[in-house]
Amino acid sequence: MSQTQLIIEWIRIYRVQIPFSVQVIHSLAERNKSHGFIVEIADQEGLKGYGEGTPRDYVTGETGGESERAAARLAEELTGLNIKGRRELFSILEEAGGSPEASRYPSALCALETALLDLFARKALVPIWRLFSEEPSVAGISYSSVLPLLGRDQLASFLKLTKKYAIRQIKAKVSDKKQAESLARQISSIMGPEIDLRLDANGAFGWNDAVEIVDVMKKEGLEISAFEQPVPKEDLAGLKKVERHSGVPVIADESACTIEDMSAIISQEACSGLSIRLSKCGGLLNCIKAVDMARQKGLFCQLGCHVGETSILAAAGRHLAAVCGPFRFSEGSYSSFLLETDITEDPCIFSAGGYAAVPTGPGLGIDISSSRLEVCSERIFQTD
Repeated sequence: MSQTQLIIEWIRIYRVQIPFSVQVIHSLAERNKSHGFIVEIADQEGLKGYGEGTPRDYVTGETGGESERAAARLAEELTGLNIKGRRELFSILEEAGGSPEASRYPSALCALETALLDLFARKALVPIWRLFSEEPSVAGISYSSVLPLLGRDQLASFLKLTKKYAIRQIKAKVSDKKQAESLARQISSIMGPEIDLRLDANGAFGWNDAVEIVDVMKKEGLEISAFEQPVPKEDLAGLKKVERHSGVPVIADESACTIEDMSAIISQEACSGLSIRLSKCGGLLNCIKAVDMARQKGLFCQLGCHVGETSILAAAGRHLAAVCGPFRFSEGSYSSFLLETDITEDPCIFSAGGYAAVPTGPGLGIDISSSRLEVCSERIFQTD
């Protein structure tokens, strides 16, 4: 692996918008199609690697157009590089990740970094996680079901599908006390009260309202295992109050984008957990640093995902889990349940119990379909 060498011949960027099979709603956004971009990197022998970015302005402040342009600027700097071995690869990635461009546009960094790791690992004939560790830290990943804000009939269908797959962890979006009460009754009647349930408000509440939501769920006989981002992202004091007064562990998501954000959360003892998302946090290297820092300070981590991810980010999440898992909760691999199509012939999906094995194939371990990519996307940039 240390002798692996590749020369970056060209880089292309594709804007991707894939229709959803169901509209996804939470307190910060409504979506009926994916919003992201894919980076394709090729070496002189025609071998290709892929990465994906899913910019969310309400999370990181970056718009899709800004992040795409930032990815193009980073691509121009990488094109033509002759990378001699794993050590030089990581040196290049660290340098790119330390640039102001990458700090402002984490989705751009994530897409470029993932594509380069995928290409290098394919060249070395190893899965990406092997670039970091000789053995995976987990044997597999167990995914949660995530319930968006839905009408009663749609919610019942989602819950029955969750039950069919024998998934015992559920994350449910909540918007107000009335909706939470109805949600609790449906979950209890279909799944039973023993389900491992956590809530996600996407910053919709004040701390006292969030505590009342927990009380509403408990009155319906449901214990809450965690409450994700109950208050607006800037309100670290509110996170702390929710955890203290509800007795439920709080997970910071929108509040925890950068290493600096997470340091502030840790120093203020604002909550017990962090949601780590590849595109939000700027790729695998940043995510690994964040997980290490959190665990050193006694916080647990959740492997999160962005709505509308394709199998590229789903696979990358599995490699992250293989490097620094296990995560207390894991999300992702939902493309078959949400997207009308994916860009690979064999999408990343989980089996019964939400279980998925650690990838063993070279690179990301998935094969991108050129025809599917052409149908699902528009090429917006190329260096060749």
